[in-house]
Amino acid sequence: MSLKRWFYRDRAPKPGGSCPRPGHGRAVRPKQARVWEVGTVTGTPLSGICGLLVFVGAVAFVLHVVLRSVLSAGVDPAVSAQAGLWVPVNALGALGAALVLLGLPAVYARMAPQGGLFGVAGFALIAVAWMFFGLFLSLYGALVAPWLAEQAPRLVTASAPTPLGFVVAFTLGLLAWLLGAVLLAVPFVRGPARARWVGYVLPASALWVLVGSFIISPGGPASNLAVNLLSNLGPVLLLIGLGYLGFRTWAERATTKHVGWSADG
Repeated sequence: MSLKRWFYRDRAPKPGGSCPRPGHGRAVRPKQARVWEVGTVTGTPLSGICGLLVFVGAVAFVLHVVLRSVLSAGVDPAVSAQAGLWVPVNALGALGAALVLLGLPAVYARMAPQGGLFGVAGFALIAVAWMFFGLFLSLYGALVAPWLAEQAPRLVTASAPTPLGFVVAFTLGLLAWLLGAVLLAVPFVRGPARARWVGYVLPASALWVLVGSFIISPGGPASNLAVNLLSNLGPVLLLIGLGYLGFRTWAERATTKHVGWSADG
């Protein structure tokens, strides 16, 4: 129940309560017509806006993955990082990752009754992992990698050693991703949340990051474009699941009746 309906749900005095003064109802009725329903922004439900943010962010990041795979296929990282489209492509990825993070809380709030404790823990862990894999790596690619490729290209070549801190962050982020995906999958696979296929796609996304990074293309970007795209399929699977949840949240809220400036209160 919205705050507006709760506050004005009783027009008549309750037993034992105080009676309104004569003319009081007529005086407050115009004020009721100017009450803005809590939970809406410019007439559009806030959860619907956040769901749309997740969907748009997911599409933007998937496009980033495809374009980045094309730019890096068969090219040394020190060369691809200086390509003209490298910075815009990674900036697109950072924007998409940020939109997903901004919209996730409202998307979970929409499915909270079905998700339970497993759902909230899963969403939190996936958000933490996505800060590294989605936002940080995209910002690194847009802001740091081109500068390193110009000033110290040996540090960004495929044979360059990986810093220990990066290895630790990658490991912890992947563990958070896998655990969060499994916990979030429980309400879809064994609970009332729908659609069931989302519960299988989310854990598969984390496993595919592991397979793509250490089995399909362990030495960095592959020379073959198809293999390069295949090795980067993990984030795509995750965003297919999250993007679907965001789109469903937006579509469901778009069909509800909006209460804005109404003359009848």
